[in-house]
Amino acid sequence: MSSNDSVARWERQWGHLIARIRPNPAATRARLLLAETNVQRAKREVAADPDAALIFAEQALINAADAVLARDGYSANSHFVRFGNPQLPSVYSKEGQLIDRIRSARNTAQYDAGGSVAPQLAADAIRVAEQALAEVRRLLP
Repeated sequence: MSSNDSVARWERQWGHLIARIRPNPAATRARLLLAETNVQRAKREVAADPDAALIFAEQALINAADAVLARDGYSANSHFVRFGNPQLPSVYSKEGQLIDRIRSARNTAQYDAGGSVAPQLAADAIRVAEQALAEVRRLLP
């Protein structure tokens, strides 16, 4: 299946949650910069506050995915849609189960029970966010 076929299937599946916008190089750069900022925030927090570290790392994953969406002229407001974009680097699919665990832990830490994130999960979230950021940088001009 070609990349175009994958994108068309993604658009059909999630069309009700995807907005077509003009490709936006400035927004692409801004989201990439925000991803970098959130990775740094996660690294600063990991020892003292694994919850905050995981939240920042997950946000970096979102920001990096949004950079790709902006480059390609899309906007999405759903994690499933965003992380299902076939134009994303392979880390998003290869680490999909871990990203799902990160999202679930973030929900718990942010909405239900603070102090619930294991330090190792926070460290894994940072590792995946750094890898995603590096792979997205290679994709972008």
